[in-house]
Amino acid sequence: MIDSIADKLNRLLEDENRTRELLKISPATYRDIAAHIKTIRSESSEREKNLISELSLAERRLLSDIALRLIELRISKFRQDSESDVTSLAPEERYIVEPLVQSRKRFDRIGQAILNGQTAELERVSEVVKQKYVIVRFTQPYSPISGTDLATYGPFEAEDVAILPLENAKSLAKIGIIARNWIEPEE
Repeated sequence: MIDSIADKLNRLLEDENRTRELLKISPATYRDIAAHIKTIRSESSEREKNLISELSLAERRLLSDIALRLIELRISKFRQDSESDVTSLAPEERYIVEPLVQSRKRFDRIGQAILNGQTAELERVSEVVKQKYVIVRFTQPYSPISGTDLATYGPFEAEDVAILPLENAKSLAKIGIIARNWIEPEE
């Protein structure tokens, strides 16, 4: 008998539920699920009401639901164990927990600065928070602007990509000058 991807995924979820530690899973787990969904997507349509379409749509939803439950369970386990190692996580899960790991490090750094009376470190952190920059894409031409950091940016043409202070980017996104879904933190 051939195991379906749904059977394999369900077994992964059951195994993960049985143990307190984070199990090692294939790095391709979620890509395999997405690839399978992509192959059956053409068979399903929310507009068509035939048996094949209904079954295909139900399979897509089932696979997606189980995959998301697996991710939530594994992330929850990672968060509960302060000594968790990201190497047991799939790449997509690492992408999710990366800010959590960074947050943990930042918390420790602030705690140490307070404990050691390092006011300069706390002031540096305060400045970093005040001035965040993001990468944006302009959807239309726009004249030069004065940034919240008092620097001049622009002029811009449609499809230009620029690094702007976050507050400027938010206001430009609100009026439709930059693509809202394109605002990315500068790395």
